[in-house]
Amino acid sequence: MAIRKIQLVNGEYYHVFNRGVDKRTIFTNKDELYFFFNRLQDLNNTNTSNAFRMCRREKRQNKNLENQTQLVKIVAYCLLPNHFHLLLQQQSDDGISKFMQRLGSSYVKLFNQKHERTGALFQGRFKATHISGDYALPSVSSYVNLNYKHHEINPKEQLVKSSIFEYLGTELGEYICDKEAIDSIINEAGSLEQYKVDTKNSSIHFAENKHVFLTSDDFEF
Repeated sequence: MAIRKIQLVNGEYYHVFNRGVDKRTIFTNKDELYFFFNRLQDLNNTNTSNAFRMCRREKRQNKNLENQTQLVKIVAYCLLPNHFHLLLQQQSDDGISKFMQRLGSSYVKLFNQKHERTGALFQGRFKATHISGDYALPSVSSYVNLNYKHHEINPKEQLVKSSIFEYLGTELGEYICDKEAIDSIINEAGSLEQYKVDTKNSSIHFAENKHVFLTSDDFEF
């Protein structure tokens, strides 16, 4: 097994990402997309063998999951047809590695059973980049939140699940990102309206690097 070059440190932020082997599709329908999305919360617990069952039971009993010890804080996410991006803060020793191992194993098992296949689904081990520097966290959150724009993916026509709507406060489903982290990022921008402007500008720049040309009219907010 290859040794990870980057050290994953408690309290630090990391951009974590992976994609399908040979760039293959990893989410073929909404059920698969939401299975993966739900596991982002279900498996984020230091309890090892029964994390999923415990989380589901806590939900049914309407108990506060925030009091449980998390492996990571989820700051942003974007799930796309053939890859995903996560912005995470590690909360416990080896938290990101444990979280990603659980997430990958759980999803690959489901996917392979449904599609009657064997073998790897993801392109090797997950990739992680340490986030540091002035305004780095808001910038990376913009990159993750609107990553689908950089690939010219229309969320109304293709499978996409992004945390941008948690930031905007318009998410109609479940919120899984850490609210304090979102508030801190928006406060660093100065206001929600300024975060919107900064996010659009950052996304236009990121997209240009992929030879995708966007304007402010291409955004839903």
